[in-house]
Amino acid sequence: MKKSTTIPLLLILVLSMTLLAACDDNRTEELPNIAASQSTLPVPPVCKPVDDGQTDRGPGKALIVYFTKVGSISSSEDADAVSGASLRVGDTSKAGTTEVIAGMVQAAVGGDLFRIETVEPYPEDYQSTVKQATEERRAGDKPSLKTKVNKMDDYDVVYLGYPIWGMSLPAPLVSFLSEYDFSGKTIIPFCTHAGYGPGQTVSAIRELVPGAAVLDGFEIERTKVSNAEEAVSAWLREIRNETRADAK
Repeated sequence: MKKSTTIPLLLILVLSMTLLAACDDNRTEELPNIAASQSTLPVPPVCKPVDDGQTDRGPGKALIVYFTKVGSISSSEDADAVSGASLRVGDTSKAGTTEVIAGMVQAAVGGDLFRIETVEPYPEDYQSTVKQATEERRAGDKPSLKTKVNKMDDYDVVYLGYPIWGMSLPAPLVSFLSEYDFSGKTIIPFCTHAGYGPGQTVSAIRELVPGAAVLDGFEIERTKVSNAEEAVSAWLREIRNETRADAK
């Protein structure tokens, strides 16, 4: 594995609260439209993404990037974000399961949290989103993105989070990976899914960023996200140990 001494080694998981979020991270072609239970908890500060359209931070920091449909949808205040299956963070706000994992990663390693958002929002209706996602995948479409990373060169390590859509990468993630030069960087994927696993998404990422070192990453079923702190901690600990071994 490519050496990356810039991966933060402070893997102290300080999440004492349980992070619950909206399950936007569905496998869009095969996940049934079944509602999950609702819950309300305080909004965790680690889940607040950069929302000014760009991030411009200091050199050497890790960047935690994620895509979630909740962040790219136009919906009414009371509408469910995706397919009737959601959990809430706070009284009204929602976040995708991938966003929850991204918050856990940031709490453990530091760095900047960045949400990929599309210029054109996805449909509120679940089946309409399935149709659009399928068409995007078959046509190789790359939707335009509203949020941009300023000074990507400042980051040596990119944690990359996404839901599994049709056993594939969501098209906005393909757009993101196509917009920047990741040569010499270490990319660490993590994904949420409905029980079918990550598919060939890590291989797809490697094809999109041939100049980067792409680790095998982390995957978790969306129903287990609310209690994922220990699993995320163990995964990050393994990355730390591998990095130390490579540095010897």
